[in-house]
Amino acid sequence: MQVPYWLTYDFPPEVREKLKHQWGSDWKGQAQKWFLLKFTGKDEEINLLGDGTEIAEFGEWSWISPEQIVELAVDFNKPVYKEVMTVFAPYLQ
Repeated sequence: MQVPYWLTYDFPPEVREKLKHQWGSDWKGQAQKWFLLKFTGKDEEINLLGDGTEIAEFGEWSWISPEQIVELAVDFNKPVYKEVMTVFAPYLQ
């Protein structure tokens, strides 16, 4: 299952400044394509560090409810997460 269209958001000015410093260029925001997948493995198989050749984007993970996803999202991402949860809701029952 996928959201059948791209979802976009703009970074707030303070995030743009931070990213400009970290990445060396000015990023306005992102366009994302979202997919719903079912994980059938074991929790121990989840590896956020990859092979260690790149900097990890995330430092920790946990299983949470769909409602918590929107609640815990940063403010500028909440509209995207709400849209994703609306599209995926029939499959999360």
